[in-house]
Amino acid sequence: MAKPKSKRVLLTRADNSAVSDALASRGVETISIPLVKISLGAKSDDASDIFEEMGRYDWITFSSANGVRGFFGEFLERFDDIRSLGLARIACVGEATARELRKYHLRADVVPAVSTAADMARAVAEYETIENLKILCVIGNLAGNELFEILEKHNAIVDELEVYTTTPTEVDENSPEAGSFREHGADVVVFASPSAVDSFAKNAEKLALSPKAAKPKIVAIGAKTAAAVEKYGMKVAAVAASPSPEDIADAVCGL
Repeated sequence: MAKPKSKRVLLTRADNSAVSDALASRGVETISIPLVKISLGAKSDDASDIFEEMGRYDWITFSSANGVRGFFGEFLERFDDIRSLGLARIACVGEATARELRKYHLRADVVPAVSTAADMARAVAEYETIENLKILCVIGNLAGNELFEILEKHNAIVDELEVYTTTPTEVDENSPEAGSFREHGADVVVFASPSAVDSFAKNAEKLALSPKAAKPKIVAIGAKTAAAVEKYGMKVAAVAASPSPEDIADAVCGL
């Protein structure tokens, strides 16, 4: 009996190593073409204002693993003792973010069952009454307003700190990865964010498939990413349950 053909998957995150490892463990071949760039760092004035308040926050929320990295990059430039965080409870949007937090020997008090900012906000409000509590939301430049709106609806006092930016990349059409994708295509392409979908559309000519190339099915991470895919007239084959490598691998292998 012939051996089943392995799936070939295009990954589009800035860092695809964890997802690639999860897929490789299931015998799935991956090709990586990052469609977005992540730049860590906060505006100095904003960071100075926030860190002057450090130790006075009741909660700190993290909307992504990049938020954790960006925040502690700024924090450790200013403080040499993790206890300078104070007694704040911590919420993480999902397990991947909580896993990044544990690298700093901290554990999240709240991780919602569904990995969205809105669900994180609701989970914080269910954990305890947050009226008049001071909450710091650590975000990226593309964060929506749902997190703040839900917390403020519960009468929390909300500050925000932007610690990273996500920007589209320009694909190098002469790279081996781009050339391989154009020639052979893929069975699946995974989009992790609406910005990656937008970048894919902007780079469409550089990634145009040859007539014999395999046309990939699309896996989206989250409802907002799925909506972005459909905005361009493309069809979503599956939506990953969360941004975790395991859930992405499940979605890919389920097709």
